[in-house]
Amino acid sequence: MRRWRRAPRASIVAAPVGERERRVSIAGTVTVELDGAHDLASRLAARYWDLDDLTRAADLAGMLAEDQVRLVLHRRP
Repeated sequence: MRRWRRAPRASIVAAPVGERERRVSIAGTVTVELDGAHDLASRLAARYWDLDDLTRAADLAGMLAEDQVRLVLHRRP
């Protein structure tokens, strides 16, 4: 967090495993948002996890019990 506050830049590169030619890259500045992290975690968990699985439900409950922030990456124009 200290590094992002001092130099708020980041980049993300995503590529399918084994596919060198197909990748997505984004770079930009980062803002630290104090609200919305729990809502985002809940929405992502509901979309990608089976929350009827007690282990996954416990994982989400653990996340929601902690203080969270969102790091928002704003791409460069």
